[in-house]
Amino acid sequence: MEADLVIIGAGSGGYEAGIYAYRRGLKTVMVELSPETVGGNCLNKGCIPSKYMRYGAFLLDKMDIAQRWGIVPKGYSLDYKSLKEGREDVVVTVRENFKKFAKQIGLPIIYGRAVLKDPNTVFVEGSEETIKTKFVLIATGSHPVGVGNLKPDGKYVLNTDQIWDIEDFPKSVLIVGGGAVGVEFAYIFRRYGSQVTLVELQRRILPSDDIPEDSARYLGRRLKQLGVDIRTKTTVESWEPADGGVKVKLSDGSEVEADFILLAVGRKPNTQGIGLEEVGVEVDDRGFIRVNEFSQTNVPNIYACGDVTSPLMLAHKAMYEGKIAVNHMLGGTDWKRDDRIVPKIIYSAFEVASVGLTEDQAEDEGYEVSVGVASFVSNPKAMDDGENEGFVRIVADEETGKILGCHIVGPNAGELIHQVVHMMRDSKDVEFASKTLYSHPSLSEAIGQGASEIYYGPITWTKR
Repeated sequence: MEADLVIIGAGSGGYEAGIYAYRRGLKTVMVELSPETVGGNCLNKGCIPSKYMRYGAFLLDKMDIAQRWGIVPKGYSLDYKSLKEGREDVVVTVRENFKKFAKQIGLPIIYGRAVLKDPNTVFVEGSEETIKTKFVLIATGSHPVGVGNLKPDGKYVLNTDQIWDIEDFPKSVLIVGGGAVGVEFAYIFRRYGSQVTLVELQRRILPSDDIPEDSARYLGRRLKQLGVDIRTKTTVESWEPADGGVKVKLSDGSEVEADFILLAVGRKPNTQGIGLEEVGVEVDDRGFIRVNEFSQTNVPNIYACGDVTSPLMLAHKAMYEGKIAVNHMLGGTDWKRDDRIVPKIIYSAFEVASVGLTEDQAEDEGYEVSVGVASFVSNPKAMDDGENEGFVRIVADEETGKILGCHIVGPNAGELIHQVVHMMRDSKDVEFASKTLYSHPSLSEAIGQGASEIYYGPITWTKR
């Protein structure tokens, strides 16, 4: 078989790159492990099923305050079987729709394990197919890891791939890791009635430098109000099976009993055993493939996208890099990777969204910083929706008004952030943002208000 492009991995990045390559006229072949793994981690065991469950938790929040709108709930029960069936229905429907669409447009998917034999040859173990190609895009994703004495066994210690196999809501769960995945599952399980203990090695949850401490503090306060027991600067010292669950000794001297431990401590790139070393593709000491601004490796016709390129493991980042790679294969140099305009969204008790630099990062880079903050407390749309908590925080260069970053906590933060992403990508400044039209009532008005705090000067609260 011959092709212009072989994409190894039909997850978020591979899928989007495949569709884009088809639009651009490249004869493309995709290789994926099995029909059940099409869509990758995001669809099958990550962002899609977790957001389904998160929406259920959000509805339970709404039930608590439904009487504000003249709705008096008569009570309800929780049924994990129904939740699981609904969740799986969404996952399977999306996966099957993609396979049908790929077939309709003539984008073949070959099932098996792809191995690079040379820069222009891919062999697919399982189907025993050899493909000659001009270009290769590696989009093989990542896998969850253990830490210390916590090795996933699927019963007492579960990773984020195994969590989907549980058959009922846990009575109690210990979550190790206070990053995005940890705080999302903490909210989900707590709202569905589980006792949740969340331990994090660092001094705060959401310990990434890309997320302001204010955002983490705001979310942490809400999780604690819901009853999540958050232990920062804490680790698991030891654990043992006990009474059908686990007994865990923590570094703060306490003991916790839970149905199981959920590991949310990160992932590693799937770069082993696919022939990278044999064809000379460079990887760093953590196993990530080295790529340039066009998602191109040191082997000119081999590209990579998504989880295999950096610790910024986001589905939309994979899609973005995959399209940049295809564009460059076709001679385009106008589209380049820029991690600063990749939004990071967390769906927990609040939505937490960030793009670009935090105030601290901007100051470390030598900027004189101006910050504009608009609260949702007095936003009419947020009040109507019963979600008037949180804020929009815009970070700008004091001299030029260039928008350096934006950080939103509160309702629909994951949608609102894109307005600022597009402004940053097009080099718009706070003057532009402050003079842009926003509908009323809308949450989007807070973006204009935050920009006005910088451009015209603060008339509400702001913090340097």
